[in-house]
Amino acid sequence: MTPIPSTFGSRKAQQGAALLVVLMLLLIVTLLGIASMRGTIMQERMAANVTARSMAFQVAEAGLRQAEMIARDGTVTFPSAGCGGGRCKDDSWTTATDFWADSGTGYQTGNAVNVGNSQTISPRFIIEDYGQTSVGGGAKCVDMSKPCFSGPSQAVFRITSFARAPNGAEVILQTIYRR
Repeated sequence: MTPIPSTFGSRKAQQGAALLVVLMLLLIVTLLGIASMRGTIMQERMAANVTARSMAFQVAEAGLRQAEMIARDGTVTFPSAGCGGGRCKDDSWTTATDFWADSGTGYQTGNAVNVGNSQTISPRFIIEDYGQTSVGGGAKCVDMSKPCFSGPSQAVFRITSFARAPNGAEVILQTIYRR
């Protein structure tokens, strides 16, 4: 019986090219997998940062509303200069380093807001005295929860609220409030 000729040649003539090709393909697939994982991890981090910023934004907005309620309902007294207890006579707080730091005393801490997973964040805010403004004629409504004011002037306040999420995302919001 005659041996059947092989199309692949003899074993001695093979140089292991298939092994090298498979190893190269394995390396390429591994690099693609690593790049895909890095992209996924980056997207997960970005989503977490967006969530944390949104949390901080909602808490800062809650702080604005709390400060507006204080300005609307109470008699707001201000120090003669600077800031104290969340009330500021001027904008000197803007030049203070680390004004919103945990050890700061110039701001007022608002009611804690539940942000999920048994975590709460407390907003910090200040109310600045912007003096009086003339209404200029007819009734102007700023706060729809109480009757329109038609007197000669209204008190004007600038309210600034700050919130920091547990991962460090920070948000500062400001509004001008008249009563």
